[in-house]
Amino acid sequence: MASVRTTIPYSGYGHQGLQVFTPNRIETIAAGNSLSTAQSATQAQVYAIRVSDITDYQINGTGDTATMPAGCTGIASNVTSLKFPNGAVVEVM
Repeated sequence: MASVRTTIPYSGYGHQGLQVFTPNRIETIAAGNSLSTAQSATQAQVYAIRVSDITDYQINGTGDTATMPAGCTGIASNVTSLKFPNGAVVEVM
């Protein structure tokens, strides 16, 4: 399987800087619903999310359910949505 990389923004001057998580919104996702990660006319592409508690999720709404640890998680470019079977509060970057 080919490796997929996601660009994570940096703040600072030139090519140096501190990698930061800068959320642009907070989403409350009801149980069984999804967070779209794709860019649209009204939403910027999602590069990373942060959750405060361990959270169950499914990539693109199908397949096995996995557990995301609390903290920041980068989103691969081929992920179009994250489904949260138990719901979640997600900070979005």
